[in-house]
Amino acid sequence: MASEAAEAQTLAQFVDGPCLAGIFMNVMLYGVMLTQTFFYYTTYRHDPTWIKVYVGILFFADTLNTAFNIAWIYGVLITNFGSLNAVIYANWLMETEEALTGIIGALVQVFYAWRLLKLTGKRWLAGTVVALAIIQSLAAIGTSINMAMRPLITNFVHYKEAVLVWLSATAFNDVLIALSLIWFLNRSRTGHSKTETVISKIIQITMSNGLLTASFALADIIAYVASPGGLHLAFNYTLCKLYGNSVMSSLNSRAILTSASRNPTGHTASSGRTMPHSDIDDIGSKGSRSAQVMVSVETHQMVDMSAAGNRKSDVGSHLSDAKIVAVV
Repeated sequence: MASEAAEAQTLAQFVDGPCLAGIFMNVMLYGVMLTQTFFYYTTYRHDPTWIKVYVGILFFADTLNTAFNIAWIYGVLITNFGSLNAVIYANWLMETEEALTGIIGALVQVFYAWRLLKLTGKRWLAGTVVALAIIQSLAAIGTSINMAMRPLITNFVHYKEAVLVWLSATAFNDVLIALSLIWFLNRSRTGHSKTETVISKIIQITMSNGLLTASFALADIIAYVASPGGLHLAFNYTLCKLYGNSVMSSLNSRAILTSASRNPTGHTASSGRTMPHSDIDDIGSKGSRSAQVMVSVETHQMVDMSAAGNRKSDVGSHLSDAKIVAVV
């Protein structure tokens, strides 16, 4: 009896401890996701229906993930406290973590593939991102299936092939998306102050979103390979929520980017006009024609504020700003 209790304590320290830390981060980031989703639906009411549905699906998947994680850790540490079987065997609640992380990651990466296609027009690049997203999600689901077939937690080291394919494809895809967007945005620089301001802000957002998820995926791989315990699980539970928040922060930053493209200095324009809230809501309101809508709004705004001598160059600059802001 004493040896069983000692074994349960050791496994709890090496597995449940990192899981608990990861779930704490997961729940905190879910709170951020909740706030961002509320902000999105109250601010961008005129977005295309498919984007609203996409955000709803993403939020629903994130909610399921958090609910399953809380239920699992509560069952292990509270309901079945002191039970060796609860510690050493993974149940279906724990098995959903890898699958949902892969699915949510794929949803996010496919969305970024659509943005890359809209911005660059390169089908091969978007297709590569989609292919990698499918590969990593299938590998993540395969990891969950392996766990269901061999639920003993000490067997997790035998899932290396599926886990390494999943996390490697995830990290590579995140880096590919971030670098591709940064490459395109740098090529779009015109030297005009408004364009430079918008591009600089978008690059900051892209790097903070894409490279953060890639870093956590790489940390997950290193911890999984190097550590015999469950240290990698702390990164895994956090990674899931970083994906949803990266998309929502990108979608919710459009109003800031629009304001920056119109007024990079932060002061009121010479005409004294400010962009109406309805103009901001119109960003992307026509589905696949989001860029054209943004061009119309920005061009009208620029014609009112520009001096006659600078009208042509400023409007041209805002056409570039509009395309970038509308899709980013």
